[in-house]
Amino acid sequence: MEERFIDNGDGTVTDHKSKLMWMQDDSYNWFKRFLVYSAAKKFISKMNEESFAGHSDWRLPSREEAHSLYYREKEKSIMDKYEMALYIDPVFTAGCGYDTWTSNSRGRITAYVFSFASGTGGHKEVDDTLDTSVRLVRGTLDETVKAALGKIPPKRGMIISEQR
Repeated sequence: MEERFIDNGDGTVTDHKSKLMWMQDDSYNWFKRFLVYSAAKKFISKMNEESFAGHSDWRLPSREEAHSLYYREKEKSIMDKYEMALYIDPVFTAGCGYDTWTSNSRGRITAYVFSFASGTGGHKEVDDTLDTSVRLVRGTLDETVKAALGKIPPKRGMIISEQR
């Protein structure tokens, strides 16, 4: 049986199920601090300008793409920077942030953040002091995987601001 996640040996991981390539580290591992949304976008630009791992099409994951990394049965995990369990494959680097910014946003005010600890998420103000990390991705999510994921459960209490 082929392993789902393959360490490409260049700081990237290929997911054979979703057909996506991920950065093995997240932004927290790079900077040892969390990022506001605008800083996360600058990080993407920097990685693309430098053609990280030979690619210049890195981007924020969608909610579904971030969710595709989460192990619902919690059979695999790594420890985040706080030594709390994140339910993603151990091929990813431990000591990372517990969640990631995604490309799903509500205008310019909030963006969706997915938690690898709980498998849920919610919107955060993009320029608030409540920063988070980002795990970059490239490729297109396989539609059969997207359909199999189903609806991502919302995390109550995480919405910092709602548009009115």
